[in-house]
Amino acid sequence: MKPLDGLRVLDLTTIVSGPYAAVLLADMGADVIKIEPPSGDAARVFESTEPLYTLDGMSPHLLTLSRNKRGMVINLREPDGLDTFYDLVRWADIVVDNYRPGVTDRLKIDYESLKAVNPRIIACSITGYGLTGPGRDRAALDACIQAYAGVMGMTGEPDGAPMRAGPLYSDLCSGMAGALGILSAVVARGRTGVGQQVDISMLDVQLSMLSYNATMHLMSGLPAGRYGNEHALHVPYNAYRTADSFLFVAIVINAHWPAFVQAIRASGYDASLEPDVAFLSDPRLEDRVARLEERESINDAIVRVLAARPRAAWIADFQAAGIPFAPVNSVEDALADPQARAREMVIEVGRPGGGTPGSASTFEAPGNPIKLSDAGPSTYSSPPQLGQDTVAVLRDVLGYDQTRIGALLASGAVAQE
Repeated sequence: MKPLDGLRVLDLTTIVSGPYAAVLLADMGADVIKIEPPSGDAARVFESTEPLYTLDGMSPHLLTLSRNKRGMVINLREPDGLDTFYDLVRWADIVVDNYRPGVTDRLKIDYESLKAVNPRIIACSITGYGLTGPGRDRAALDACIQAYAGVMGMTGEPDGAPMRAGPLYSDLCSGMAGALGILSAVVARGRTGVGQQVDISMLDVQLSMLSYNATMHLMSGLPAGRYGNEHALHVPYNAYRTADSFLFVAIVINAHWPAFVQAIRASGYDASLEPDVAFLSDPRLEDRVARLEERESINDAIVRVLAARPRAAWIADFQAAGIPFAPVNSVEDALADPQARAREMVIEVGRPGGGTPGSASTFEAPGNPIKLSDAGPSTYSSPPQLGQDTVAVLRDVLGYDQTRIGALLASGAVAQE
């Protein structure tokens, strides 16, 4: 039995932030029905011109974020479509959307409307700037929020341009916050018997993720600044080039510094590096503040020392020394890593529609990061084609007869592929 077995979710979301919240719930056993308009989720056509990034006409967004979900099409702008949706709300525990503020009001699927249908419903809205405040109506995408929240302002080299994080950091963090907010509301409903609205702002999430960096500014009044790969408070903290590739070293705890230096001293370094090793061995540098004062000199010495040997040699030495480090992997390296595979972070997902004759029946995708000891084995069903389960949901969930289903299909209130 999975932890969220029996939890019923209506997923109105599109692209990344909302779908990620819903797929986390689906992976943990929730019965998630992805409801799309007749035109489908906008992400269905992303990368459609690059055949290597699509499978059976489905984009990587859908392939990754719609697994373990059923799929149906409802036209919420049609009265019969809206009534059908309300019937699903009576059945459901949760409705999640990531529309811009005001859209749910126009569609009559805002929290107040849903609560009138089912007082136990939990309605989660993930928006760029939140449902309240003077900036709530701004359009937003991931990079816009990274820019607005100061994340780009503190990312990049000190003398370079601001940079965004590579992954869709704002979207994905907001999706995870959405899942956490939903489950918090489920726990609260267990005490009160009634649902509530979960208001997730991508901006709020990113401001929260600034964490102690925000506190440092609020206390001091000093700008956060950009440090590239370095850290404002710790040295060494950087990606250093070895003889063949990059290695990240992060010394935060003073006790790790002597272990780092000893690993270098035991490495059989060339005599030409003796001045650098001697400098790094200075007992004064065992203090974090002293290392900050010598940031440039320490980095220069480490650059010269680490460049003398291949990365694999340093990995073996630093692993034995127990200091924090990591190879700077490519995405390919990370996904192929034995630790990632052992943790089931690359998983097999059923191919949409079962694939074509002679093709593989599964494809690989990132796994679920949440591991629960009593959850049982993970399973990953294929993402649904547009409207794939419409008739089955109307029949099996809502109990509609064939005449009623036929009338809905004929009117365009619902659709089945």
